[in-house]
Amino acid sequence: MNNIILFKSKKHILVEENYNEFIKFCRYQLPGLTQTQDWEQYAWKGYVTFRKIGVGNKVFDSIDAMHEDYINFAKAYIRYQHSLKPLKNYGVIMMALRCLEQALLQVQNTGLIYNVTAVVFDEAMQIGSKYFEGNVLAKCGIQLEKISKFLYEHNLVKSGYISWKNHVKQKVKNNYLPEIDDYHRSDKLPDEEALLAIADIFSQNDELLSPRDKFTSSVFALLLCCPSRISEILALPADCEITQIDGKGIERYGLRFYSVKGYGPNIKWIPRVMIPVAKKAIRRLLSLSQNARALAHWCEKHPDKFYRHELCPTVDEKTKLTVVQVCHALGNHLFDHKSCVLKIKRTSLDGGKSFLNSNDYNYSLSDLWEMISSGFSRDFPWYDKEKSIRFSNALCLLNADQFSLSRMASIFIFYKPTKSFFFSDIQSKRSFEVGYKNIFARYGYYDDEGKPLLIRSHQPRHLLNTMAHYGEMSELDIAKWSGRINANQNRVYNHVSEEDMLDKIKAIKLIKSNYCKRESIPSIESPVDFDNLYQGAIHLTEFGYCVHNYLVQPCNKINQFLECDNEALDMESIDRMKLESIREKVTKLKSITQTACENGDYGADKWLQHHEKNLERINKLLNN
Repeated sequence: MNNIILFKSKKHILVEENYNEFIKFCRYQLPGLTQTQDWEQYAWKGYVTFRKIGVGNKVFDSIDAMHEDYINFAKAYIRYQHSLKPLKNYGVIMMALRCLEQALLQVQNTGLIYNVTAVVFDEAMQIGSKYFEGNVLAKCGIQLEKISKFLYEHNLVKSGYISWKNHVKQKVKNNYLPEIDDYHRSDKLPDEEALLAIADIFSQNDELLSPRDKFTSSVFALLLCCPSRISEILALPADCEITQIDGKGIERYGLRFYSVKGYGPNIKWIPRVMIPVAKKAIRRLLSLSQNARALAHWCEKHPDKFYRHELCPTVDEKTKLTVVQVCHALGNHLFDHKSCVLKIKRTSLDGGKSFLNSNDYNYSLSDLWEMISSGFSRDFPWYDKEKSIRFSNALCLLNADQFSLSRMASIFIFYKPTKSFFFSDIQSKRSFEVGYKNIFARYGYYDDEGKPLLIRSHQPRHLLNTMAHYGEMSELDIAKWSGRINANQNRVYNHVSEEDMLDKIKAIKLIKSNYCKRESIPSIESPVDFDNLYQGAIHLTEFGYCVHNYLVQPCNKINQFLECDNEALDMESIDRMKLESIREKVTKLKSITQTACENGDYGADKWLQHHEKNLERINKLLNN
């Protein structure tokens, strides 16, 4: 058996070579997401973790990593897609890649992607259905279909053509469902009690609120001012406020946003009733971020000089400092030697790798600044380069431990608040963090079961969209206000119920007197007088006449007895006197229309032809 040599067709060899070239290309030539030297890492911090499906979000262990034959393709595919269109989150793509990995191993007993078949993709969807449902499963299927198309188009499949289609369709929410049928209504809309609670907290005077309370309540207040995502609020620039005079001469107040999911920069105008709330929230956030922004501004202007804050010793950059001076240079309000020594022993300027020496005359301001500046973000001075926001102009920028009750703030370490940081203060905490009190617990707001109230950051977006729909704002305006590319997505955020619409209709009190009133039409006993006619766009009927406009073409269905081509019509059956009267009126209409044609009235020529044709036929009938 050892003498057996497996034959490989030329096509299969080409596929394998193509696969290897694709991996090399993505690893060594494509930029983005991670450095070349970080390719072997299982986790690309801030973007993706290449773990198997079903292992959850526990602390990562190498045993949970994707199969060694598959992981390189997953990394290459993610980096390739990032090069085409960078995304903030690759969760949906990773969802599909994880399902595909398990299916490939189960069906083909290999992790090499070029062995994939349509059966493998079918199995991937079956695996996905065990972990996901509804629209999440549909999105997984969409990504699997994209992967299958990608593999075929780039000649990365040994089996040849793959024609695999996703058969799980996304469910589209209908508007104005009965409340009992809108299953997500209660989850998507915020609890009224929680809304009132956070409003009460926000309304308190500044001196009564802790820095953390100011931050949480202010950010949530901005979420209620216009339909936004939490990531958009946390990425607002410090100079986000804008005031303009509209076409009606009314002063409008808005915020400069950079909406995600492809919408880009825009201005979200704030309803007048919420303007004081928005201004108050912006003022508080500016105050909280003042120190961090001042440091960032200094670093941008003087990258090689120590930041001279109020507590900083007034000494030369190269002078060696005592431990007390080091403590003051780092912004710690400690003045006795013992306290300073203890503080310095617990201080790290390199991300926790080492701690500072607590002896006198070890560091100068220059030495400290070199360590401090080395810890700045790789992207500094850009807080968010995509949105062109610098650290010095970031509304929500903080210092490390700025809200801590047990630790001093590190004035030389920047902290970018994350979604998780915000969520932790408005939602329930995990079991291992039972001791933490969210903002509702801190102010004594509990539900009937004695648990702290909670609210989610995306619920205000649903609430404001629902209110906009109820107030009959146009779909286009709602989409624009929300920073949404596709107006069809509005319906997902519309929770106006069937009952709401019925109540609204009832409130209008539609009765005959206010929407449909019959007007009495005076009868005309005397014959129609044509002496005062001013235009000739008129149809004659046996009952009277119908007035039109020259812009409207004459109707061919009127005056049928006049338009009859039967020249042998028996005149004995027709009232000759009536026909002569009609001829007189048509002659007058022709004259009026002739004048209108000479004056250049648009459309008068069509009516002139109409009257001439009718007059010609009347004359034929009378002359028979």
